[in-house]
Order: sequence, then structure tokens, then C-alpha cells
Amino acid sequence: MKLQEYQAKSILKSAGIPLPASTLATNAVQVKRIAAEIGYPVVLKAQTLESGRGSAGGVRIVHNEREIENISNEIFKVIINRHPVQFILVEKALTFMDEFYLAVISDLENSTPILRISEAGGATFLESSSFEDALVVDRPIDINTGLKDYQIREAITKMGIDPQLWKQFQLIAHKAYEVYRQYDATLVELNSLVLTEQNQVFVLDARISIDSQSLFRQESFADAFDPTYFGWEERQALKYYVDYHIFPGEVGCIVNGMGLAYLTLDQLLSLNTLPAAMIDIRGGATSTSTASSLEMLLLNPRVKVVLINIFGGMTRCDEAANGFLQALNRGLPRKPIFIRLEGTNGDSGLDLLHNNENMSFFGTTEALVNATAGWLRGEEL
Repeated sequence: MKLQEYQAKSILKSAGIPLPASTLATNAVQVKRIAAEIGYPVVLKAQTLESGRGSAGGVRIVHNEREIENISNEIFKVIINRHPVQFILVEKALTFMDEFYLAVISDLENSTPILRISEAGGATFLESSSFEDALVVDRPIDINTGLKDYQIREAITKMGIDPQLWKQFQLIAHKAYEVYRQYDATLVELNSLVLTEQNQVFVLDARISIDSQSLFRQESFADAFDPTYFGWEERQALKYYVDYHIFPGEVGCIVNGMGLAYLTLDQLLSLNTLPAAMIDIRGGATSTSTASSLEMLLLNPRVKVVLINIFGGMTRCDEAANGFLQALNRGLPRKPIFIRLEGTNGDSGLDLLHNNENMSFFGTTEALVNATAGWLRGEEL
């Protein structure tokens, strides 16, 4: 779950990371009053989760009171990827001599957070091309021992940063990692990190993403969730604690556990078949979450056939089967369903489903996938 800039900066400020003075405004009158309190020049920044706000006219520098109201009204009229601007962050404009990038990022491939420092101020982890031709230093962080001073020094030394600034960079890096751990973040990005003429380091922009699977213990962010930035499927997935992944194919998949998800995906790919969506109902899934998962696939117009591959451990097969029956009784579009249901209470689950005309049953993942891909090719079972 991505946070708005003002939300991210509130967290960073509480952590002790240096930021320019800023206040959130909801109308042009507030913008004018806040700008007078902060002092000109100020930067008006549209608050949105969409990228490209700068090119859309959502970030403007204002030098005096005469132009503040007109410019703020213009920003409030900006539409960014169908989302109107509802808030403007009014921030003190700083002049600076140099800028850098600093982030703590979840490296999913190596299952570890990394500290990234770069000379590419204003870059973003979400666009790898923004780091082209720029020096980038990554340092893996051991979560058992934490971020070490020597790792930060190694990175900033390679950047050629003045040793007189090392303490400021070390403080900011440590605080960023503390935020990453405390808030179950997947990304804490400080871009740009600027050096002023007074040799002070400030964070001008920030991006924080929270692991959606941790929201049960990050209750303070429940109200921060903005459903308008998500499709119906993503909202359902968050509501019922399932993982929803979109692909460009025609098979709707329900699995329990990422290991089974990867196995299923690999075997589909080996047959030149792609999913339209992959839903991981996780271990211990309830009938409510499995019903919602099947409903998402049956309502998805790109899904031509549903593949269900469940090996019950913590997940009870009879509980999952009850959920599938609930979805099938909701008057949803009928689609062929190919299912493997095995493990805890597997026989009970199969007994519940065996009379359903839309379902075909299989004992192995290989047979399940082969039949699904064959059906798409027009082959008979």
C-alpha cells in the first residue's frame, strides 16, 4: 500500500529526518494562508499516488502572494490519470547545491532489505531507467544486526560526499531503516536528498510503501487506504487478505501458497499458456475468502477457464469447498472449473463439490494444468 507524500513526510518527521516546513491544504484559501505562515518562496505539490504529477502541472514554485491563489486553483483543477487533485502540500522552497538519492528497498530476489545511495537525485526505484548513467551503490542489510555505520560510510565515500556531511547522511540512513522496520515497509525512498548552501541535508520528496500483508498490525494506516486508486479486484483482495496478481492470459488461478503458485505458473508457461489472474488464498483460508476469490475470477471477462490448485495443510479443503459453493450459488457467469483439492479434509471437500456440473477433478498439478491448457486449445477431456 502506497502512502501519499504528506503521509510519508509525517512519518519521516516523527522519526527525526530533516524536512522543509510544510502543511497540507484542501482549498486555495488555505494554501494562501499557509504560504504566508511558511514564507515565500513555496512549492505547491499536488498529492496523488499517480506518477507524472510534475509534467501534468501538479508541482509549481510560487514566489509571492500575488500569484498564489491563481496557481493553487489551477493545481486543484488538474486531473492525473482520472484522479482529481484534492490536497496540496504547501512546502518551503529550498535552494540547494547538490542532490542525492537514498532509499531502503525490499530486495525480493535475495529476501533482504538493501540500502541504496545514488548521485541520481530525483530518481525512483519504480523506474530503473532513472538511474541510467548514474553511480548507484547498494548495500544488503542483515535484519538480525541492522544497518551498520561502515555500510553507510562505504556508500557515501563512493559518492564522493564531503566527510563533514557523513554524520548527517548516517543519521538519515539509520532513521530511514528504522522507519522501514517499524512500519513494515517495502520501500522508504528519499528523493531528492539535497545539500543546501548552509551545508545542511534535507529531504525534499519521499515515497513510502507499506506491505499490505502487515496492515493487521499497522492499524493506523487503515484510514489512509484510498480505494479510488485500486480496481475492484485489488480492493477485494485487500479486504479478504488474499494476494491478487494480474497477467495477460486467459486462465484464472486459485492456489494456496506461493510455492504452489510458482509450480502452477511454471507448468502453464511450459505449455505456452498464461494466467489472466493468480490468486493466492494463503494458508488457513476461510470460506469467505475462497468465495470472494472465485467470484473475482468468474466476473473477470478475460478469464475463460478457472484453475484451482489447493494442497491443504493449514487450509482445510472442506472450508475452501464451502466457499466455492457459496460463489457458485450467487448467480455469477458460468465458466469451466478445473480443480485439484488434496490434503486436510480433502475427501470431505471433494464430496461437497462432486455434483457440480462445471467442475472437473484431477489428482496432480501436471494433469490439472495439462487439461486446462488443452481446453483452451479446444481439446476434449
